[in-house]
Amino acid sequence: MWIFSQQGFLSVVKHTDKPETLIVRSRFRGHIEKIFGGVCVLEDPTRDYRFRAELPAKEVSVVIAKMILKIDYENFKACLDLDDQGYYVSCINVYNVVARNSVDWDLDNFVCGREEN
Repeated sequence: MWIFSQQGFLSVVKHTDKPETLIVRSRFRGHIEKIFGGVCVLEDPTRDYRFRAELPAKEVSVVIAKMILKIDYENFKACLDLDDQGYYVSCINVYNVVARNSVDWDLDNFVCGREEN
């Protein structure tokens, strides 16, 4: 599962050897700590997700649920921290790719704000 939040980006996958454990990963330094506090984050520059932490699945679900309940914005893109340029640009790029590939949308109307006739 990929999670894009105000606090950062996470990739969450199951642990292959520990059934009640998830591996929380990120490509951005500090994002796991921002979301989960003082957890032990390992750094391995040879991995595709350089930063990772093994956490109990229940803990991950509680933290993510609390983040959802604290949403106080009406527009995710507008609430992103512009000082974290790498993350901001990544979120905008994901938004644009999803918009371009959403076959159910009339993108001319979506982008330009025109109403359908």
